[in-house]
Amino acid sequence: MGFMTTASVDCGEWRLDREIGRGAYGVVYVAANGKGERAAVKVCRREDIGEERYGRELRGARLYSAIPPQEGLVRMREFAEEPWGFYTVMDLADDEFGRPLDSTDGYRPKTLASVIDGEKALPLSECVNLGVALAKGLAVLQRHHLLHRDIKPGNVLYVGGRPVLSDPGLVVEESEAASLVGTTGYAPPENFTAAASDIYSLGRTLKAASFGRRLEDLEKGPAMEADTGAALFPAWWRILNKATDQTAKIRYQSAKALLKDLKALCLRMAAARFAWMYKAVMGISFLSAIIYAYASYRERQQLEPEIKRVKQFFAIQQTLNDCSSQNDAAWSSFSGSYHCRTDESHRQRLKRVEEKDPVRAQRMRGILNQMLGIDRKGEENNRRIKALRDENKTDGKEGASERYNQAEMLSMENEKLVRAWLSLLERFTLIEDESKSDR
Repeated sequence: MGFMTTASVDCGEWRLDREIGRGAYGVVYVAANGKGERAAVKVCRREDIGEERYGRELRGARLYSAIPPQEGLVRMREFAEEPWGFYTVMDLADDEFGRPLDSTDGYRPKTLASVIDGEKALPLSECVNLGVALAKGLAVLQRHHLLHRDIKPGNVLYVGGRPVLSDPGLVVEESEAASLVGTTGYAPPENFTAAASDIYSLGRTLKAASFGRRLEDLEKGPAMEADTGAALFPAWWRILNKATDQTAKIRYQSAKALLKDLKALCLRMAAARFAWMYKAVMGISFLSAIIYAYASYRERQQLEPEIKRVKQFFAIQQTLNDCSSQNDAAWSSFSGSYHCRTDESHRQRLKRVEEKDPVRAQRMRGILNQMLGIDRKGEENNRRIKALRDENKTDGKEGASERYNQAEMLSMENEKLVRAWLSLLERFTLIEDESKSDR
C-alpha cells in the first residue's frame, strides 16, 4: 500500500507544495496558505500506516497540540482530524544553506544532524546553549507528564536560528510510557519508562554534537575535532556522562535537574569571560587611556556599561566566595570533579590489539599506564576535596573560606587531569584504529 499524492488529501487552507520527508508514520510537506505563509505539514492517513501506528501517532499529536508555544519545542500551529486521517501544521525549519523561505526550490530543512554532518563537532559554547534550549523544551513536556521518546539529531530543527525539539508523534503520557519505540543508539537500555529515559536520549544527542564521533563510537569519548581545549570541557563531559549513564537511577531524573547543571555551567563560562575582560581592561593601562580619550561620546556610552559590569563582578567575587564556603550546592560542584575511569573495557581493547599487533599494543600499554596514573591522582584529589568538605561541616565558619579555596584549586587541577586523560584516550584510540586498518 503506497503513500498518497499531494492531490489526494485536503488540508484546509494549506496547499501542499512538495514532499520534504517521509517515515513510518506519515509524510511531511512544505505548504503555503492564502496569506503567503509557509509551514511544514505532516499528513497521516490511517490506511497508509496501519491502525496501531496511526493510533499512536494520533495520540501523540493530540497531546502535543494541547501545549502552548514554548522555548525549545517546535510550534504546532494547527491540528485537524479528517475522515481520511489527520494533519498537523508546524513552523517550517530554516533552510540548511541559509536561503530565504520565500521559495522552496531545493529547500532542505536545517537539523542538528545536518549541522553535525557539516561541522562534525560543535564548539563548547554552542553545545551548552544547545543543551539549555533542548532541556527547556523537554522540561515543558515533563511538566505535562509527557515523554518525547524519539530525541535524536534528526529531530532537532533550527527555526529562526534556534534549536527546537520536533516530531512529537511518539509523545505519550509518562504513566503509559513502557514501549520499544525510539531510535537505536538513542533509546536507553531500559527502553522508555520514565523521565530519565528521555534524558538519556538527549544526552546521547548532545554527545553526538560535541564529540565529533559516529553514533556507534560515542563511548570512546571525544575525538580530536571536539572542543576539548576549552577550559570547562571536563565539566561539560561530566554532565553528559551523568545524563547517559546506563543505570537509569544514576541519571538526572528530570530535565529540570539537567537544566540546573547546564545553567550553572553557563554561569561559570560567563565568569571566565568576565575574568578575561577584566585582565584586558587592567592590562591596557596608558594605551587604553589614550584610545579612550579619543573615542566618540557614543562609543564611550557603549563601553562604560561593560566596564561597570566587570568591576561589579569582581567587587562581589570575594563576597560570593565567602558565601559559597557555607553552601552545600557549591561544594557539590567540586565533589567527583575527576570522573574518568580506566576500566576493564580499555584492557580488553588492548588485549584484542595485542593478539594481532604486539608492537602497537606495547605503545597502547604505555598510554594505558599513564591513564591509570592520572586516575590515581584524580581519585586522591577527590578524597582530599571530600575531607575538606567534611571538615567544613564539623568546624563551621572558622577557616571555611580557606578550605573552600583549597577545594576549588583541587577541582581546577582535576579538570586539567581530565583533559590530559582525554588526550591519552585519543592517542590510545588512534593506535587501535591504525591496527584495525592494517589487518
